[in-house]
Amino acid sequence: MRITSENFIKHLKRKREEALEYVIEEYIGIVKAIIYNSLQSYNDPQSVEECINDTFLGVYDNSRQFEGNQEDFRRWICTIAKFKAIDKQRKLSKSEIVTDINEIKNAVKSAEEEFLIWSSTEDILKMMTQLEPVDRDIFTMKFFLYMKNEEISQHLGLTKASVDNRLYRGKKRLQQIRLGGLLT
Repeated sequence: MRITSENFIKHLKRKREEALEYVIEEYIGIVKAIIYNSLQSYNDPQSVEECINDTFLGVYDNSRQFEGNQEDFRRWICTIAKFKAIDKQRKLSKSEIVTDINEIKNAVKSAEEEFLIWSSTEDILKMMTQLEPVDRDIFTMKFFLYMKNEEISQHLGLTKASVDNRLYRGKKRLQQIRLGGLLT
């Protein structure tokens, strides 16, 4: 049977290698971009390649847990890639790195990125489940796909002001959840 965009999820859940090959061909570009953006300051191509492989292995191993359509799958695989990159960053940060001063200036991270790096993968996923589905989509697009607020608003059919407000309120909600205030 031929693997297509309509049936690859079903075949991936059945652990068919052809479906994994389709996923790799279809999503290698965005997975590479996410991982490279996260790990470029380490200047270690082997770690980037290893992280890409870990991402697709994670997708294959956890495919039966996935529920949703092709658009949900794209967000899911991007989230896995980002978390694999964060895990790799933690491992690499324990080893000594030689960088020049210009790279340090470019590597300044926002508070949100620092939060994502130091929080565990499971905690972030649990906290994000407390958000509305639209807010989860916005956070995924903003912090995992690095989309601008204008792009997110166009993609979701919302105003830019609405996206800005949802990001602001969502950050506050995640902070409350993180501090143990709203775990309902």
